[in-house]
Amino acid sequence: HRLAAVWDRVVVPPNIAARLDALTGPVLLVDDVAESRWTITVAARALRHAGAASVLPLTLAIDA
Repeated sequence: HRLAAVWDRVVVPPNIAARLDALTGPVLLVDDVAESRWTITVAARALRHAGAASVLPLTLAIDA
């Protein structure tokens, strides 16, 4: 259920997508709290599909 709820909500805005091609290194993706971990997973996928060469996810806290 959580994946379906997140899947269509995560979109890389065009102005960010346009900048991804110019990057020479990875994108650092920061999430304040991870509950199911699907949000950061789907966001990383969206960034990769938008042109990021690689994505490094960082979560500050995990809500177990």
